[in-house]
Amino acid sequence: MIKSDKTVQILLADDDAVDRELFAEALKSTRVKYTLNEVGGGEEVFIHLQASSVRPDLIILDLNMPLKDGRETLKELKANKNFKCIPVIILSTSNSHFDVLFSYDHGASLFLTKPHSFHDLVEMLDNLLLLSSKYVSFAEA
Repeated sequence: MIKSDKTVQILLADDDAVDRELFAEALKSTRVKYTLNEVGGGEEVFIHLQASSVRPDLIILDLNMPLKDGRETLKELKANKNFKCIPVIILSTSNSHFDVLFSYDHGASLFLTKPHSFHDLVEMLDNLLLLSSKYVSFAEA
């Protein structure tokens, strides 16, 4: 079994509390050490980033959120010199061609469609985080 010693710092932005709970529960079944911080919307992403002394290795962002949605949040993250190098992974129920193109055009590192089963969510997160923790080089601010 492959295991990594690096702790992956994750910031999850999703307005759905149930989805955030499922995500957190699925992370517990992965083979990767992680720290998870959760926010409920786009505005909170920036509040968290500015207030935290720990920079996330990954931002996992839902697209469909009220007030400031994931599209606007992604654009602002990538326009900000302090945050533009943080990989942003879109995790959405959408798989529309427009949303995929928009996300990549505006700097998303990866676009993932939310799986329909808990088992698939665990498998997706395990593979994603294992790859990130072992082979991805993260840029410093």
